Amino acid sequence: MPIPLEISTAYARLTLQSKLLPVDGLLEGTGVTADFLMSADYIDWPKLAAIFHNIDHQQGVSSAWAARLGGQFSASAHGSLGFAALSAPTLGAAVEALAEFYPARVSAIATELELADGRYVWHVLDVTGDTDFARSLAEIVLKVVESLLAAILGHPVGDNVVVSLMRSAPAAVEEFVGAYDAQVLFDATSNSISIPAIWWRLPSPLHDESMYWANIAKCRELITSREQQSSAAVIVRTHLRIHFDRQIAGDSEQMPPPTQEAVAAAMHLTTRTLIRRLKKEGSAYKEILEELRRDYAQTLLGNARLTVADIAELLGYKEPANFGRAFRRWFGSSPALWRRR
Repeated sequence: MPIPLEISTAYARLTLQSKLLPVDGLLEGTGVTADFLMSADYIDWPKLAAIFHNIDHQQGVSSAWAARLGGQFSASAHGSLGFAALSAPTLGAAVEALAEFYPARVSAIATELELADGRYVWHVLDVTGDTDFARSLAEIVLKVVESLLAAILGHPVGDNVVVSLMRSAPAAVEEFVGAYDAQVLFDATSNSISIPAIWWRLPSPLHDESMYWANIAKCRELITSREQQSSAAVIVRTHLRIHFDRQIAGDSEQMPPPTQEAVAAAMHLTTRTLIRRLKKEGSAYKEILEELRRDYAQTLLGNARLTVADIAELLGYKEPANFGRAFRRWFGSSPALWRRR
């Protein structure tokens, strides 16, 4: 079962601080208090939907309120997710982090990332079934992403970035469009933000490798801790990913990946039970470990500061030669030749 459909209370707290309505008016009929929002980490999406409903039905509120609210979010408002995006090595890596880990802050949406017609498109998909709430939330999230991209670029994104919205153009269309720095399109088939593919490899001036990997690990931990139930393979994969992310970030001394026995103990299972559950799912610990080593090897070889020996050590190989043999089995060439290509 996936994590519950919740939203960081930062969204609700910033809404209260925005003074769009008096606090009592914003919270009317929601069943929550301002004190609760100040102390809780997450809120069920219907409660935030009720707050948004109160705003939408108040006369005199701008149709651009959601986009303007999104512009008030700082990186710190998104915790580990925001810091992971800002410290990523490239603009593309930042977008990938947002796409993969947004559920750490908002699980009431799903995201998809695709390459189409020379542009990378990040789709915001509703999973609540509440059309009005989904519209407002998407407008906030897309503005948040636009702001993070601007922080990495060092300037407003401009018309090269396109925000596409499923909604029709509002009456005060100029005011609404002015809430975004990107080009805004209406009546789209999905709510999305897109950037030129040529931007994908733009290096980020804010890159901090240790901070990036440390916050990626924190995002994984946060999502895992909120999962009510998941498959054994997913949990094993997450444990191993967290280990590799911490090793790359330098948060802990160099050590090999956790053994199957150690992962089973962390899951409060016997090793035999874990093996049985993985087998039932058509998987095995060694297969998962090799899959992740293969994926991380490709990523790390893109970092010119790491030698092949460094990468072998980070991935838990005692000897670089063992890593080299494994890499040839995966990709048909040596790590050095693959890097040059």
